[in-house]
Amino acid sequence: MNRPDLYQPAQALQALREDIQAEHTLIASRVTWYVTAQAFLLTAYATSWNAHFGWPVFFHTVMPVAAIVLSALILASIYAATWAQDVYLREQAALLERLQSDPELTPDAAERLALSVYERTTVGRRTDANGRVVGGRIHALVRIVPLALPFAFSALWAYALWAAP
Repeated sequence: MNRPDLYQPAQALQALREDIQAEHTLIASRVTWYVTAQAFLLTAYATSWNAHFGWPVFFHTVMPVAAIVLSALILASIYAATWAQDVYLREQAALLERLQSDPELTPDAAERLALSVYERTTVGRRTDANGRVVGGRIHALVRIVPLALPFAFSALWAYALWAAP
């Protein structure tokens, strides 16, 4: 039953890995875009404090509020990408479990070796030099910055809004 319209296990695993990587790339590009936008906004805000600079209401009220709204939006988009990544990681783990436990899906020796290597390199099963599983902790640590940055910049902008004359 080798239908061309169905994924083979290796193809399904590769597709899941590519989807996980695509979400990671989305997160990275959103964070890069966000930090760049915040740098421009902060530069404009700092410049607005020069003597005789026009539009103080815009720069000291509207801009901080807009930056806080931007932070909320980027937080939502980063959270959505991390949620999608979690879905793909769960599907990957479930497929690996099924491939190992279902006797009808048992691959030959070469495929079993490749599956074993693939399984050990998935996020949830990566190990350190001592053999301890650390993939989940590393994955959680990688997410701290993308999810914390919008809160940090929002706090900075809230202070700017509060402290502006």
